Amino acid sequence: MHTATMTEISIYQFVKEKLIIHGVENTPDGQLTLTDLKLFSLFVDLERAARESSFDAVQSASSNIEKYLSSLEKRQLIAFVYMYFRFSNFTPSRILLDEHLEDGGVRKCNEFKRQISDEEALIGLWASVKYHQVGERLLGVVYSRS
Repeated sequence: MHTATMTEISIYQFVKEKLIIHGVENTPDGQLTLTDLKLFSLFVDLERAARESSFDAVQSASSNIEKYLSSLEKRQLIAFVYMYFRFSNFTPSRILLDEHLEDGGVRKCNEFKRQISDEEALIGLWASVKYHQVGERLLGVVYSRS
């Protein structure tokens, strides 16, 4: 993305740039996220939920996108929702090796680019799990149709 921060550009421009970074322009299906005004507005709602740092709001916005995509028979584009957070400040920038403790426990350490709330970490964890569960496969569908 350009050097502009979230506060220096409109939310619409921010969402557009973020989607482009995630490769939506690389396929006809992906381009739909930018050309279908309703779908794009749903991604703007997703960004608003992210800015609220509300897991419930992110889940609701994601569900709305998934319902709309299903109505278009383009459910595979939900992968871009997972990418939206999977590659964000809500996920660790570095994951350190697990440390096995003497008492049998395991210490897991993650480093983030900034201080994040528990709810933001939950959003990032959810997106990472969903991306690895189905997002990567769905991206394969998106790219196979180009």
